[in-house]
Amino acid sequence: DWVKFVPDIREDLARRDFTVNAMAYSPARGFADPFGGQTDLENNILRAVGDPVIRFTEDSLRILRGVRFAVRYGLEPEPRTHRAMEELSGLMDNLARERVFQELCKLLPLLNVQQAIAYGPILAAVIPELKPMLGFDQHSPHHAYDLYTHVAHVVAAVPPQLELRWAALLHDIGKVPTFTRDETGRGHFYGHASEGAQLADAVLL
Repeated sequence: DWVKFVPDIREDLARRDFTVNAMAYSPARGFADPFGGQTDLENNILRAVGDPVIRFTEDSLRILRGVRFAVRYGLEPEPRTHRAMEELSGLMDNLARERVFQELCKLLPLLNVQQAIAYGPILAAVIPELKPMLGFDQHSPHHAYDLYTHVAHVVAAVPPQLELRWAALLHDIGKVPTFTRDETGRGHFYGHASEGAQLADAVLL
């Protein structure tokens, strides 16, 4: 609700989200890096400043931003940070939809298939329609992957153009609600295209 400015650079940097963002430079005082951001950057590590639970509780959008930083700069979240990102992802329910949408629009064009799969649970926290797709067996000889893994491959396969990435991400969200199995056990998704169109409209409103 408010920001209190402080005169101490270390105290100011302590309020940043990740160590790679908690560095500063002044021509008079030189380089300030009290939390080891340069070392983490050199080692391709994404680490929350201080206690990750506190950082993500302060502003849960930092979880999604962390995914974007990891993807864009080839960083690997260290275990405590990664665990907090997943365990606290439900806090993002309270964020303004506009903030989440802007962050997703920055993230989607960057994803490769491994990243889309690895961060699937976090994406599903802000797009609940994706959650039932995680690990969903399509029971079809035409699909080698579970439903979300299939979607991740499609996302990564289309050009990194925002409209195409959104279309790829949402193209099968109508499958789970329309899933049936015939007498042979084979899965069918009759009407999933029209169902998916309605769900996609709701996601993007």
